[in-house]
This record gives sequence, structure tokens and C-alpha cells, in this order.
Amino acid sequence: MAIKITLSDDGSVINIILSGILGIDQMMKIQDGIAKVSTPLKVIRIDLKEVMQIDSSVFSSLMLIYFEKNSSTKLELTNCSRAMAHQFSLAGLDRLMTIGLDSSPGRDKPRESNTIKDIKNFR
Repeated sequence: MAIKITLSDDGSVINIILSGILGIDQMMKIQDGIAKVSTPLKVIRIDLKEVMQIDSSVFSSLMLIYFEKNSSTKLELTNCSRAMAHQFSLAGLDRLMTIGLDSSPGRDKPRESNTIKDIKNFR
């Protein structure tokens, strides 16, 4: 899991770019990165484009980030797959933060190893 955290020039927007499998350890690093910012944040933007899998602990961590932030700070999840966005919606996170879908072609296509054809051949 790679984490890249950048801060805008004026210090009001923090961009967090993630890749790999997202779990509690990475979420704790993200929370620490956010806590180190001394200026008031307007936007916390978490880019999930390269995230392949999320652990269930991510949901409670995102809620914690939401409730710990300043009331005027906006929390955005960007480049989510449809499956991730659906999971976030089922958890009610879409009512607390903005969830943006990834529009890259092929993002939500099943992996070839998970197709019905392969499952039938397995029997």
C-alpha cells in the first residue's frame, strides 16, 4: 500500500492518493498526516483510483476522520469503483461525504479469473 499526501500551496486542501489494499494501518497513517496539518483545512480529498481492496475497518476510520474534522471542512472520496461506492453508500457514508466515481474505462469489469466461464470450467 502506497500513500502519497500533498498539501495545496495555501494549506487549505490535503490530497491523499492511495494504492493497493487499504486497511487499518494505512488509515492510521492518513489520520496522522491530517492531524499534522496546522492550517484549517477546507477539503480532505482521498483518491481511491489505485485501491484494489478495502478492509472493513476503513468505514469506521472514515467516519472518525469525518467527525474529527472541522465542521467547515469537506471530505471527498474520489475515483471510487462502483463496487466501493456501493459499499460506502450501504454504510451511509454517502450522507457524510462526497463520493466520486472513477470514469476510467474497464475499472469495474470483472477480472478474467472471476468470470462465469472460468467457474463453469472449474467444476
